[in-house]
Order: sequence, then C-alpha cells, then structure tokens
Amino acid sequence: MHVLCREVKAVAKLYFAALDSASLRNGKSSLFMSSQPEVDYKGQEANKLYVDKIEGAFGRLDTESRRIINNDFFFNNYKYWWLELYSSSTYYRLRRNAICQFLEYLD
Repeated sequence: MHVLCREVKAVAKLYFAALDSASLRNGKSSLFMSSQPEVDYKGQEANKLYVDKIEGAFGRLDTESRRIINNDFFFNNYKYWWLELYSSSTYYRLRRNAICQFLEYLD
C-alpha cells in the first residue's frame, strides 16, 4: 500500500506544479478547475492536459473516495481528519479502494 500512496502523493505534487506552470490556478484550490471557460495557455498545453487528466480521474470517483483523496493527498488538512467520520477499519478499507480507483482512472 505504501507504494500506491507514494504514487498518489507524486501525482498530487505534479498536479500542483502543472497548475502553477500553466498559470491555471487563478487563486483557487479546486480539483475541478476544468469547468472554467477556455483560456489560451500560451504553450502550456501539456500542463493543461495533465491537469485535465488528473481532474478527470478525480471526477470519476465517488464522494467518499474524493473526500479521502483530497484530504490525504491533495489538501492534507490534518492527519486524523477522518476520526469523526469513520472507524479505523472502515477508513483504511475506503482509503485503499479510493487509491486503487484513482490510480486506475489515471491510466
């Protein structure tokens, strides 16, 4: 599982680097920036495509998986954010499923 977690962390890091590089951020912290009007990114098509791919994979996840991927990898709110929502066994089961699903959708 640790290998999969590292992969998702690397995807999150590259996602934000691509946002910054393509000047797509516009002050927002959202994985659904692709809903904004089309803009000429002046040679940053590769970064925009990468961002769109990540957002597409994220958009295909169910609500629980989105919450987990967001809180654990993209916007690390705090370490035990899930304690009030899930038991440990439920959280780790949902987390494993969310990670596998997210990485599968990226392929």
